[in-house]
Amino acid sequence: MVGDGERDLLLQAAELAVMTQFGSTPMLQRKLDVSHAEAAWLMETMASDGVVGPAQRSRLRDVMVSVDELADTVDRLKRDGGAP
Repeated sequence: MVGDGERDLLLQAAELAVMTQFGSTPMLQRKLDVSHAEAAWLMETMASDGVVGPAQRSRLRDVMVSVDELADTVDRLKRDGGAP
């Protein structure tokens, strides 16, 4: 379970990844103004939650959620609190 601040950041990251269909740690660093470690944690948490696919060497991660599924995904993340 993640804290409220972390959950809010996770929701922002998930919305950003889904709306752009672009999954990368550097993008999260730039758009959310977070450290590399925080962005990496967000990517790993989103992978555990099924928002993005697994890391693929230096390639972008596949975004597993469509824009149409975003609202349901956000509701699930709010309810479940994200991966530990």
